[in-house]
Amino acid sequence: MTRNAITFQATPRLSASFRYVGVRDWNDVVPCNFDTYRDRSFDVRNLLKKEDDFWPAIAVGLQDFAGTGIYAGEYVVATKTFDNTLLPGSVKVTGGLGWVAQRSDGTPGTVEVWQSSDQIQVTLREGVLVGTKGLGGDMRSAQAQTVIAARDGQGGGGERLITLARLDGTAQAVPFACDVTHPGPETIQIVDRRLSARHFRENCAYGDTTFSNDYWVEAATGKIRRSRHWAGPQFGYMAIDLLKE
Repeated sequence: MTRNAITFQATPRLSASFRYVGVRDWNDVVPCNFDTYRDRSFDVRNLLKKEDDFWPAIAVGLQDFAGTGIYAGEYVVATKTFDNTLLPGSVKVTGGLGWVAQRSDGTPGTVEVWQSSDQIQVTLREGVLVGTKGLGGDMRSAQAQTVIAARDGQGGGGERLITLARLDGTAQAVPFACDVTHPGPETIQIVDRRLSARHFRENCAYGDTTFSNDYWVEAATGKIRRSRHWAGPQFGYMAIDLLKE
């Protein structure tokens, strides 16, 4: 992958960036008609409030709003500078707010949508990754019934349909063949708590593409408290801990 960017200051508060990305050898699981897919995008950022003695600087931005939308997002970010008494210079802290929305649909299981301040989204169904947004090459959707069955001790495995975004803006539904193995009980630590858990692993394949997802189910509650999910051929894996019920 190659990345090129030009950033310019349009006004004292408004800045903009033009980005040009070239992605070579895109995974065969999401075939494209390009040897190298080239994506152009345009971002803007506006400073709403300058930093003062008490309040941080606050800015809002639009990312990839004039392009294919592969890296699209909107965000609010705050930055505060603190004097550093231990080392020369100062410390700058930047952060944003994230939130989660819950919903139910016609498929069993509660859906949670976690969203960061820059609009990156991770969607879970009963603790199983079923969608991403804003990561590039996103997982548009994924079935979770076979994993939920394995969580509940009802076997699991079989075909699992996962829809992956192509770099040309379209998507492809891929029927992965999956099986489930059970490494056994383990003790996991999440922050300051040690939990008894049952570990199971989902192994999936389609053509030359393979991946393995790991799940740790808390013995006391039956909930997935720790997991490692494949999020698509471009992003790879993400690890998730459920810090509290």
